[in-house]
Amino acid sequence: MSLGQHLRAIADEQPQPPVPADLFQRSRRRARTRRVTTAGLALVAMAGLSSALGAGGTAPHQSVAGPDLLRDLAGPGLGGPLGWLLLAALLGLLAWRWRAAPRATLLRRLALTAVAGTLLVIAAPPGAALWGEPHGQRPGLPDRFAAPSTWTWVAEIRQSPPGRVAMVLSGPDTHGGFEEGRAVFVAADGDRYRVLDVFSDPLDQPWTYEVGFGRIQLLSPDGRYLTVNQDVVDLATGAAPPVGPPRPPVAWSADGSRIVVGVPDVVDGGQRAWEVWDTRSHVLARTITLPAGATAGGVALSPDGARVAVEEGDRLAVYPVDGGEPVQWQLAGWRLGDGVAWSTDGSLLALVRRDGCPTCYHEAGQARAIRMVDPDTGQVVAGGEFAPLPAGAELAVQGWRGPDQLVAQVGGAVEVFTRGRAAPARLFDLPAGVTHVEIATDMLRLPPRPAGPATYGPPNLFFWYLLATFTAPLAALLCMDLIIRRVVRRQSAAARPPGPPAEGTGPPAEGTGPG
Repeated sequence: MSLGQHLRAIADEQPQPPVPADLFQRSRRRARTRRVTTAGLALVAMAGLSSALGAGGTAPHQSVAGPDLLRDLAGPGLGGPLGWLLLAALLGLLAWRWRAAPRATLLRRLALTAVAGTLLVIAAPPGAALWGEPHGQRPGLPDRFAAPSTWTWVAEIRQSPPGRVAMVLSGPDTHGGFEEGRAVFVAADGDRYRVLDVFSDPLDQPWTYEVGFGRIQLLSPDGRYLTVNQDVVDLATGAAPPVGPPRPPVAWSADGSRIVVGVPDVVDGGQRAWEVWDTRSHVLARTITLPAGATAGGVALSPDGARVAVEEGDRLAVYPVDGGEPVQWQLAGWRLGDGVAWSTDGSLLALVRRDGCPTCYHEAGQARAIRMVDPDTGQVVAGGEFAPLPAGAELAVQGWRGPDQLVAQVGGAVEVFTRGRAAPARLFDLPAGVTHVEIATDMLRLPPRPAGPATYGPPNLFFWYLLATFTAPLAALLCMDLIIRRVVRRQSAAARPPGPPAEGTGPPAEGTGPG
């Protein structure tokens, strides 16, 4: 008999294996369970991913359509109600998938999943974007702002650079409730918000309205560079590239080709001179030394960088940057309209008048009047005189929308002063709790863009510090519990008496032996 025939004979002699009566039905149920579970998990994953990318995708963001309830659910992304609903759906699917497991095993698996999901939801506050944010919209000023109450966990600019920004906001409600010296940045081509925190950058509190020689122009005209103490930060990369000497610029030309920096007196620390630098070649174009006894004031570069207007006490001098004698005239109590005083075509200068201390640019309640003058003579041009401004309102010139349209912050609003019209027109209102604004001058000449849901980048580093403070002790306790359990199990196993030997494995009985 061949081997094959022998094996078949042995197989025929074996009893038939028992087959449960419901084997086919059980197999169908298992297959159906796998399909439903896979589809449900895929649906939860797709909903979460679409929510995250919807809050921070690379395409221009569109408002969520539908009833208010749906907008409220989907708007905040994974950090809002949608995240908790998705986590609940996931736990339900997993409970059904693991329903055949022992009760203790099922509860342990669900508890671990719930803890991991809760940490993910908590780590994605409303507006947080971990995978990217809206880019590519038409640059411009947004037509509305996110509520300051949502700015607490906004990413810091060096943690997540926003790109070109449209404006900088600061005030009591930008501090986040736990710090001082915070300012909020709004991106130019999307509703991306970022902050600059005092604990990560040693920045003075009155940072948007520096004391002494007028407001420092913090933003470059295109909104890409920011002056921070002695550095100029590239908001597109977070780096600090050199743009001139190791001193902060106080004024930029409209095309960004030239900057003005101050030269302090080594004896008393006061302002001694101004330097005009070319940002492309890093070459000093001109040094302007203040006359003896003159008090340093504001300074402004013309749009093409060819002229620089300098306050010298109660006199204003307009110097040609390439050399030559200045044109001078008396200010008579008026002051240069900050570092953006020149009109877009260089034919006008903005002057402001403040009650009280005329050189104290940082004090609120000193707004009085604003006018447009000829830079060669200092005379008010036709239609360049405007109605008195409200008493007690902060006044800060922001720049020009055109050759005859000046933009300035007056109190809690930003207004447009048009040559030939006595009263200004309202451009927009500042958010509640914001007292100071600086707008990138290039944005003033662009039409406002529709604002979408705000995104805040990855949560602020302070958020992770708080999260680590609360989770580190829990993680330590969990590790200790696991270690103690393992030690106890090993000790119990070592102390357990050995069982009887299995049959046929003990020593041979006495008197027995081979053959």
